[in-house]
Amino acid sequence: MIKIPRHKQRGIFNSPEKHMNIKKAAPSNISSSPESGIQELMRYFVMRTNFVPGVRHVIGWRGLKDCFSDIDGWTAKIKDYSGVFGISYHEFESTGKWVKGKFAINYFPDPDEDLADLFSLQSGIYIQKDEYLSHVRNFLLYPELCRLFNIGIIILCINQSKDALILGLETVSRQRVIAEDGISLLQDGQHVQIVKPGGYDQNFPSYSTAFSLFEVLASSVTFNLEEAPVFLQNTSYPGKEVIYDKTGHHRETPSKEAQQKYLSLGYGNGKFKNIVAQSIKKDVCLTKNFIWKKGESLPGQFKEELWWKAHQISDYKTLDKKILGIDDRPQLIVLTGFLGSGKTSFLQHFIEYQVQLNRFVAIIQNEIGEIGLDGKLLDHDYAVTEIDEGCVCCTLVGNLKKAIHQILSSFHPDYIVLETTGLANPFNLLDELSEVEDLVKFDSVTTIVDGLNIKTSLENYEVAKLQIKAADILLLNKKELLNEIQIHKINQKLRELNPNAPIIATTHGDVNPALIYDIDQITEMEEKYKINLQKEKTSLIHKSHEHDDLSSCKLSFTHPLNKETFLKTIESLPPNVFRMKGVVNFENAQEPVLIQYVAGRYELSEFNNSNLPDRFLVLIGQGIQKNLIISDFRKKITSS
Repeated sequence: MIKIPRHKQRGIFNSPEKHMNIKKAAPSNISSSPESGIQELMRYFVMRTNFVPGVRHVIGWRGLKDCFSDIDGWTAKIKDYSGVFGISYHEFESTGKWVKGKFAINYFPDPDEDLADLFSLQSGIYIQKDEYLSHVRNFLLYPELCRLFNIGIIILCINQSKDALILGLETVSRQRVIAEDGISLLQDGQHVQIVKPGGYDQNFPSYSTAFSLFEVLASSVTFNLEEAPVFLQNTSYPGKEVIYDKTGHHRETPSKEAQQKYLSLGYGNGKFKNIVAQSIKKDVCLTKNFIWKKGESLPGQFKEELWWKAHQISDYKTLDKKILGIDDRPQLIVLTGFLGSGKTSFLQHFIEYQVQLNRFVAIIQNEIGEIGLDGKLLDHDYAVTEIDEGCVCCTLVGNLKKAIHQILSSFHPDYIVLETTGLANPFNLLDELSEVEDLVKFDSVTTIVDGLNIKTSLENYEVAKLQIKAADILLLNKKELLNEIQIHKINQKLRELNPNAPIIATTHGDVNPALIYDIDQITEMEEKYKINLQKEKTSLIHKSHEHDDLSSCKLSFTHPLNKETFLKTIESLPPNVFRMKGVVNFENAQEPVLIQYVAGRYELSEFNNSNLPDRFLVLIGQGIQKNLIISDFRKKITSS
């Protein structure tokens, strides 16, 4: 089980020093299976940091996706870069008492960014391919892609005694490829010179680009080891550039300007200088060899780097959400549905959607089933059964409140989904939900209905009826196997059992989560980064759920509202309005209030985001008449 310490002091950084955590981070098989062990160690640093929403944002992560391959590899987005980085295992070696792993760095530029023009012409042709972006997502399957866009090496070393660790960067200041005979292309029957003879086919700033990723990785290592580096070495010597002629012959030649660069950070107690020296060629003339050790003044060039203080990050649970003025408790969704209804398919789509938004999901399954529990976990009220990019899957083995509390002390999810067994009565859980209000925001009970087998289930199992009655949201699954008449009859039956919950027809449990769980107002700051995603959301909603008669409307306010009248109004909302969220001002109150309403339940909390001056409410419902509900709502809240 991965354990992340939880700090209780306010602010982004804490000043107290912590204890070195290398032994805790080091895989148990690092000595017996060094090649797999060093990959596991890199995975520990990369994945663990991305479990914590606020930390990953502060450190600089903007997205991470596992590349499913025989070797470890990830695609990553980081701050200030529109392209995608690739990180992948390359090779390892054992040097005395140390295990060293090398990880290749790739940078796959956005086709429209300036960095794309600094790669070679051959790379540029690849970038223009229709399949370029899909290849990037699984870059390890495409050797040519990896070769064209490689920009350096990350080095990760750990000693056998597990008390010292090195993170290093090896690359050249600029990757320069010279076309000795120039490059010409045939256009409209004429040769057009693209690169003049002796000109650069490629002149890519590999060090500055790779260093940006190194900053994020180093800060992640510091955060997880809970201690700053105690050693830094920055070394340079003359690099080389590649020259090729029209026959395709390539040769390397010393460069007058490009520098081969090595940057290393040491953690713990070790003879770092000796290990770093082994990576540097012995017959070269160093142009720089700067060494810093703990106790000396921080080196000016790197003085402001986050890796010196990332171990002091605190109050980080959902720091990025706090910046937006949003309650930082994770949303709790209770997911129920009879056996075979499609809960797993729904969860797969839900997790994939949240991962695309750089969100983290915890799944709690309230049954042990066939899962074998590790003895060391039996003192907890949950057991971690699977950890993957974007998600942790747990099994409930005790009290729900204790389990959630323990999960939140180790992971920091944006959503918690409590998945009940197919034979569970969700009403039995509702009493427990009031006990976890301080830990989570209860969102809704979502019930997956098996459209193909609902008749048999309702006739033979009372619990199937109870699951439908308990629902705040009903997803009628397997609609592709039903005709319109069957869907109509099922809807009638569902309405008899539950007159209020919206009914959304789905195929393979696929529904846009933004439609039923997320109606946050997007600020201008978010718009800059999410405009394309929002277009995709709108398209998905229109295509998939127009026939479900789902719609939303927005009310804007310019004056404070009477609180008592406002609360009476939302308590009288018709049942087909199942979700509302917004920010309003109340009379005689200094601070604005965030209102969140789901299926008859509402919650008010202080809202302190000065970046969002608008006062508004967004309502989502099924079969609502927008003009009527807007006018009726306004009339009621202004009637005081």
